[in-house]
Amino acid sequence: METLNDNLNDFNELDDLRQQIAALKNKVDQQGRLNEDLVKKTIQGKMRSLHHTLFWYCLILGLFVPFMIWDFIESGMSWAFIIFTIVIFAVSFVAEYLINRMKISNMGDDLVETARKLMQMKQNRKKQLIISFCTAAIWLPWYSYELYTTEASKLGPESMAIFFFIILISIVAGGVLGMAIGLSFYRKLQRTNDEMIEQINELTREQ
Repeated sequence: METLNDNLNDFNELDDLRQQIAALKNKVDQQGRLNEDLVKKTIQGKMRSLHHTLFWYCLILGLFVPFMIWDFIESGMSWAFIIFTIVIFAVSFVAEYLINRMKISNMGDDLVETARKLMQMKQNRKKQLIISFCTAAIWLPWYSYELYTTEASKLGPESMAIFFFIILISIVAGGVLGMAIGLSFYRKLQRTNDEMIEQINELTREQ
């Protein structure tokens, strides 16, 4: 009789242990889902912020470019240079869209795939930066030449020398300022990508 009672007690204890393990597993699963949902909402919020930043950047640049092109035409610059300028800005806008496009509502459904796309976005943005610097290395000297030739007929030799010096200083200052703004914008976008990737990596390591 005592043996039977001992067996029943052992069975009850084992059943209680199973229930505790099942409850613990359920709690862990719920915590995992909670963390995954939290990461999903966080990266979606960061991507919305990134898209918002890009929208204002493209809007301001998009409003500025037509006035710049109009000024080039009025100044009598060559159509080859004007067309080249239009092309590089158009390509830049398209590249920004293609690099940063990602359907926010689907982000986080597959965390591994989301991390892969974010990493690809970073790499493509880096390539775009390198191409932009190479393009600027062509555009700035060409712009200097166009500005010099369009103004040369309007000024005398002495005035032209002063004007050329002003052009040189302005272009160097503008180039440095433009590079600083571009790099700051680039770092902000890359930093946002890094934060999203790191959050995904932390969650996948926990799992």
